[in-house]
Amino acid sequence: MALFETNQKAKAFIITLGGFAETDKASNFVDLLKQETAKLHVKDFTLIVDSSELRTFKHSILPVLEQSYALYMSLGFKKILMVKPLHVTPRLQLKRIAKNTGFTGQFVDSRQDALSISVSQ
Repeated sequence: MALFETNQKAKAFIITLGGFAETDKASNFVDLLKQETAKLHVKDFTLIVDSSELRTFKHSILPVLEQSYALYMSLGFKKILMVKPLHVTPRLQLKRIAKNTGFTGQFVDSRQDALSISVSQ
């Protein structure tokens, strides 16, 4: 499940992810993400990916997640903030993916922390 929203006050484009990631929904996610970001001047916005409610990933989804990290970095946002999952296993999985992909964003503890950082930029 992915929800997209734009917070004009914080100049943030927010993706809220929750539950279990599924490979069959990944291509739809990418298409929707590209459509939504095309509406923005992304260089003026911070991308916030709220992963706090994600669950442990199946091994088969990990390559898709690596592609998602690469996509996030290619979109041209001024900053990328990832909200850490609340559960330990997906948190470790995402950190490993970030390392493997050379992720240039920043991990934060909460959505509120991410919005505060975005506002201060």
